[in-house]
Amino acid sequence: MDYDHRYPSIGDLKTRAHKRMPRFAFDYVDGAIDDEHGKARNRNDWHSVILTPRYLRDVSQTDLRAQVFGHEYAMPFGVAPVGLGNMMWPGAEAALAAAAQNANVPYILSTFSTTDLSEIARLAPDVAWFQLYVPRKEAVMADLIKRVARAGFRVLVVTLDIPVGAKRNRELKNGLKLPFRINADLIWQCLTHPAWSLQTARCGRPDFVNVARYRSGRDDGLAQFITDFNMQGVTADRVAAIRKLWNGALVLKGVQHVADIKTAAKLGVDGVIVSNHGGRQLDAAPTSVQSLREIADMHKDMTQNMTPNMTPNMTVMVDSGIRTGMDVVRARALGACMTFGGRAFFWGVGAMGTAGAGQVCAIFRDEITRTLKQLGCDSFQAMGREWLADEAK
Repeated sequence: MDYDHRYPSIGDLKTRAHKRMPRFAFDYVDGAIDDEHGKARNRNDWHSVILTPRYLRDVSQTDLRAQVFGHEYAMPFGVAPVGLGNMMWPGAEAALAAAAQNANVPYILSTFSTTDLSEIARLAPDVAWFQLYVPRKEAVMADLIKRVARAGFRVLVVTLDIPVGAKRNRELKNGLKLPFRINADLIWQCLTHPAWSLQTARCGRPDFVNVARYRSGRDDGLAQFITDFNMQGVTADRVAAIRKLWNGALVLKGVQHVADIKTAAKLGVDGVIVSNHGGRQLDAAPTSVQSLREIADMHKDMTQNMTPNMTPNMTVMVDSGIRTGMDVVRARALGACMTFGGRAFFWGVGAMGTAGAGQVCAIFRDEITRTLKQLGCDSFQAMGREWLADEAK
């Protein structure tokens, strides 16, 4: 176990991060929509996926590699897109991008990041993906996609599941706006979290640097700004337009309904990320486990019955609620070939600063390896539905 044993799990990092991060920053990454039932169900449903071990097998060597869009990644998980990354911990986005490059795992940069996209592409030239919140103005969309391509990103991840800014109660109570408005509560939070404050003083106040040129109202709350910027309901026609503008791998994020898989394939999309946005958009949405079970079945059937206008071998990935290496293995058994986590990585940097990025990678590497060995599976690629306990019933 080549990591700091004081924080052997993502849960331990979360506990430490809660102490080191100002309340508004911790609540932003930890919080979800409305009463946060969907976020809780995400975790409970991963626990419900039961795997049956197989023994009498040699697992002295275990292969964690995953092949996605022509690139061989060292491990089957990556960093999910999270906006305002440097607000949670100053320099977090650059630290995570560098750690992802070092570990050879995907890093997805949010449209609403607080680090210039060209800097992230420089730090992670082999593994950087870009998450596109689709602007309602087509000229803005075309310009942003052009900038992403010019920077060197190879995968474009189009987010579907945010047609309106979310009503997140913790953010409303904290009065979260950018740029920050100085008030007594904010000053107190900064004074009681000196490490975060000193780092922020060095790095500068975070802002939406990649969309600043498209922004008009400087004092909008987060939900209002996102609502005004984003297209309210990404249509199939708009995805088709994006496909024409983007020559690299194209992924749709936020897919939960089986019918959307067929539509995605007809649009020439290369992959989908099954996701309910970490429980941050719709409290009543199905969990990622529920959606992945249904979509994996549909995808298998669709692959066997392809029509000429469909994308062959579309890649199915998943995020939302993944906290352990065992969850990553569970996702593979359910049909996903790559997984992503957001909160886990930002709790890592919140707990340990820039060193936390490597800590999270090491924890996942250790836990995935141990889970595969315990199950009697010598590679991530070999893991499948035959290990699911309910498949044998």
